[in-house]
Amino acid sequence: MTGPGDPLRALARERGRLMGELGMTPQDAAWARADAQTIVSLTRRDLRLRLPGPLSRLLRRLARAAR
Repeated sequence: MTGPGDPLRALARERGRLMGELGMTPQDAAWARADAQTIVSLTRRDLRLRLPGPLSRLLRRLARAAR
């Protein structure tokens, strides 16, 4: 869903407005990136499986390549 009623887009707009009011600057990129990652994490299902080391590393590499 990417229309005007998309709640994540509305949240991102509101966060951007608030950051601007707080005086965030490009030098505050690390904080802004962490904030954005928090919002993105709301869209991901977090499956914590205990997998053997080699399989776990393979899955991480595949996930990284898919981005």
